[in-house]
Amino acid sequence: MSTLSKPSAESFDRLPLDGSELVATLGLVFVLSGVVFWSQSLLPTTETVPAALYELVMHVLFGTVILLLGIHIERSELVAEERREVILWCFSAFLFFFWLAVWSELDAVLAATMTRELVSNIVVFGSLGGAFGAIVGVNRGRATRNEILAERTEDQRETLELLTRLLRHDIRNDMQAVNAHAGFLAEEDLSEDGESSLGVIRQRSDAILRLLEDTSTLIETLGSDRELRPISLSTTVEQEAVSIRDEHPEVTVETDVPEDLQVVADGLLHQLFLNLLSNAVAHNDSDDLRIHVGAKRRQDLVHITVSDNGTGIPEAIRETCFELGEKGPGSQGDGLGLYLVSRLVDVYGGSVAVDDSPSGGAQFDITLEPAD
Repeated sequence: MSTLSKPSAESFDRLPLDGSELVATLGLVFVLSGVVFWSQSLLPTTETVPAALYELVMHVLFGTVILLLGIHIERSELVAEERREVILWCFSAFLFFFWLAVWSELDAVLAATMTRELVSNIVVFGSLGGAFGAIVGVNRGRATRNEILAERTEDQRETLELLTRLLRHDIRNDMQAVNAHAGFLAEEDLSEDGESSLGVIRQRSDAILRLLEDTSTLIETLGSDRELRPISLSTTVEQEAVSIRDEHPEVTVETDVPEDLQVVADGLLHQLFLNLLSNAVAHNDSDDLRIHVGAKRRQDLVHITVSDNGTGIPEAIRETCFELGEKGPGSQGDGLGLYLVSRLVDVYGGSVAVDDSPSGGAQFDITLEPAD
């Protein structure tokens, strides 16, 4: 003898009708009802064509909106729970406006008389309520999805930041140990091949440390809660210029930035100039390399130029050199430097472009907002 089992929640999820089909069906019912009511009751008594078309639009417009929203829901990425919320809003609003329409013709309803005004109000106001509810439901579903995606993105960003900090701590310690041992070797009497290998060790360890710093900065720019404030442009530029001079005494770095010039940025601004200056050193012969950093305020923007007398950037890659992972011909870099520059400029609400410098190398033209 068979027994009836209580339906589970999963069984409802397997029903052939979902939110999109129910909403579309309601819209189709309203469209057909509007057309039938218009053709049978309104058209014969309407004297002019514009008036007849007006009545037709009024009685099928909102039903059509519901129908199209049902199709949209079917093609959207709303999950079952979000679609059920659309159904709830759509049918709740429909029932509310339906009772408003009934209330407006309560006398006819109590008299059990189906008047033309009652049918018209039910079709127009009922479909209006359904359309309004469906729109609200779809927007709430999208808002819920956006909140979930935002929370998920923030969790992923925090995880990346944590992993980067761990990697920076461990790898930085290892690289410092490598550099320390390289320093001990430098005091020994090495062969020419040994000196060359020692130079490669130092170069690659410095590159790894720079990659970690760039990655950490890039992850920090992903945060949506960055607080921008006035930053001294002259101080930031001069600090990075001094750093390059100390590391590469053979390179000439000139700066021409007014001392009182400030821009809207944050503590990561120095990374922008560090990457541009380091990029110039890494991709040019440093023996007679000259780098010039200048800045002026023109109207509502601060215009900054970073130029050198090196080999420049080929015109064919100037549009793509700021993209993630893009590298020039023969480059041994990681493709992060100029992308990070572009990313920081975007965060600060500015722009960056590259062109030929007057001295024949590359010139980066940057605009940032001044701090009034």
